[in-house]
Amino acid sequence: MKEYIICFCLLLLICIQSSTAQVADTIYTRRHFLPDPIVNSEAYRMTHISLPLMVVGLSTINRDKRFRSMRNSYIPTLRYHHDDYLQYAPAALLVSLKVSGVEGSSTWGKMLTADAFSVGIMAITVNALKLSTNRLRPDRTDHKSFPSGHSATAFMTATMLHKEYGLTRSPFYSIAGYSLATATALSRQLNNKHWFSDVLVGAGIGIVSTEMGYFLAD
Repeated sequence: MKEYIICFCLLLLICIQSSTAQVADTIYTRRHFLPDPIVNSEAYRMTHISLPLMVVGLSTINRDKRFRSMRNSYIPTLRYHHDDYLQYAPAALLVSLKVSGVEGSSTWGKMLTADAFSVGIMAITVNALKLSTNRLRPDRTDHKSFPSGHSATAFMTATMLHKEYGLTRSPFYSIAGYSLATATALSRQLNNKHWFSDVLVGAGIGIVSTEMGYFLAD
């Protein structure tokens, strides 16, 4: 169980890292000696968080049953539906701040345009993968396990909150959003609805979908 919790803590830390994106880029440059053209490229900015999440998710597929065994050893009958609503919590916080008049990085028009692109990219990607991979859920209810749509939605909206308020107002908005998203991903695992690799890849898809949405809106 400790290994299971540690993995999710790492997931949260990786995502919170993007709440201080400019500092993170500097750290990567100095510690890993990446060439400036790579670090300063749009592709790197859009994928330096999401791509590692998806790669790690794909690399842990052969360990999925081990994670589920740990879950079943402690909470074999757990099933709550709070994750069906928790996935929208970052979006609710974003809209609440906007409606309250807290100035973000974008106007209503640009934000809604970027968000529409993001939702479209995420939905098409997730559903296309679900249909093509046809992966059985851990609870055997259907073959739409990979990737996790709940995790993709939660991390997509958390990244929206990060871009609108985390980068311009306070990194605590980003921390709050990614904490809620991580809680959603953890809940999908604890509720036996997804494999560990499902939620990691879903998280990566959610993040990169928002990055691409804002890129297209710009």
